[in-house]
Amino acid sequence: MVLLGACALPQEAAEPVRLEHDDTRIERSGEVELPQGVLRDANGDGVLWIAADGITVELAGELRGAGAEDAPDTFGGIGIRVTGKNVTLRGARVSGFKVGIHAQGADGLVLEDCDVSGNFRQRLKSTKEKEAAEDWLDPHKNDAREWFTNYGAGIYVERSKGVTVRRCRARAGQNGLVLERCETAHVEDNDFSFLSGWGIALWRSSDNRILGNRCDFCVRGYVHGVYNRGQDSAGILLFEQCSRNVLAWNSASYCGDGFFGFAGQEALGSVPPTTSDFGHVRRGNNDNLIAFNDFSFAAAHGLELTFSFGNRILTNRMEGNAICGIWGGYSRDTLMFGNLLYRNGEAGYGLERGGINIEHGQRNQIVENRFQGNACGVHLWWDADEHLAKLPWSTANGHESRDNCVQANQFDGDAIALHLRDTPGTRVHENAVLAEKELECTADSRPIDEPCRVVDPEVPEIEGIRWNMALLEGCAGRESIEIDEWGPLEKSVRACQINRP
Repeated sequence: MVLLGACALPQEAAEPVRLEHDDTRIERSGEVELPQGVLRDANGDGVLWIAADGITVELAGELRGAGAEDAPDTFGGIGIRVTGKNVTLRGARVSGFKVGIHAQGADGLVLEDCDVSGNFRQRLKSTKEKEAAEDWLDPHKNDAREWFTNYGAGIYVERSKGVTVRRCRARAGQNGLVLERCETAHVEDNDFSFLSGWGIALWRSSDNRILGNRCDFCVRGYVHGVYNRGQDSAGILLFEQCSRNVLAWNSASYCGDGFFGFAGQEALGSVPPTTSDFGHVRRGNNDNLIAFNDFSFAAAHGLELTFSFGNRILTNRMEGNAICGIWGGYSRDTLMFGNLLYRNGEAGYGLERGGINIEHGQRNQIVENRFQGNACGVHLWWDADEHLAKLPWSTANGHESRDNCVQANQFDGDAIALHLRDTPGTRVHENAVLAEKELECTADSRPIDEPCRVVDPEVPEIEGIRWNMALLEGCAGRESIEIDEWGPLEKSVRACQINRP
């Protein structure tokens, strides 16, 4: 960035400073008045740069990087760039950029009451009649900042510790908040909804707390009754070894996936590791707590979390998801306890359908969940998957389906309660079954009627967070999802309370 002395905030300024030029650097606390018109980021490094440590900046007005006539897929540049540490930024309204607020190396950053709606989003090529393959997102690559370059975000934070994002809002864009290589962030009480990509997305980010956020209608690739792929959109997304995060009291419904977690290409061994001593044993998105969330009415899966270890999925709601409530392929040592799984799998793909589906899973515990009206309650299986079986992850961790537990669950009106295929050692004990069919299994998959020792499902207390179950009017099912060439529509949706069984 070229630093122009005429554009710097005066050291002794007591009155608010009016932002009038690109490349304005802020080095002390104060209020900044934003211009009425468009102010573009000519060189892609931020119109406003907050560079000093320990300052508080409050913004008055809206920073706009594009005009009303500009299409969202042409938006470029950065609105506000933050590189100082322990900075507080309040009240920022930023639109018309590729990235609204970009923070890098900004340990201790606090973003409060910012609105980053109306930033970059791709023009979708899928129509009401036909899905376009070009619309699929590629979350698998981001070590070269592909997410930043290709998709943008309302807020993009990278390589920062102890960041707080609260009471912020992003709509009419592609991505809400991206945390790349961040630790100990606190993300609370934000609204990142009606986006065409991801509400909250983490890449190589661990030990963060994602609490009480709304990430509804983060969706693409869906036309009710025609196709339901979701195209890797998600309310909450975790990719490439994101571990020990707490994700609780969030709503991520009417999305592609409500929650989408994938261990990552490095974890699997599909790409070369970043360090010479990298090992594949127990690599993945591990030891996360996912509790008291609503992951309902997804175009694909309520919660997808694969190739990972030791996660706890507790007391979430998953209703009316097109394919299944929980998709846990290659999961290990996962506890799924106390979840509500209702009417999932209406638009499944073959035998992938219903409440909980896990292929090649080991030592997973499905305990005290309530299943109702699913295409299948629990489906566990093994198949050849020759390509995946050869990967370093599978060599290190095995690829059999075995030694899982289904205990003390309630099945009510499911087409089939339990489906086991080539999955030995499944303990099935004290389930209450009122399904159309109780069990279907292959010869080597006969269940064992023995109790299993359940991992302690205790959830730590989270101060000040309460689950707001007030969803949106007209949203009794996935037919409420409407998408045009720019993403999900909110014009027909009104706030209301939906009664829950």
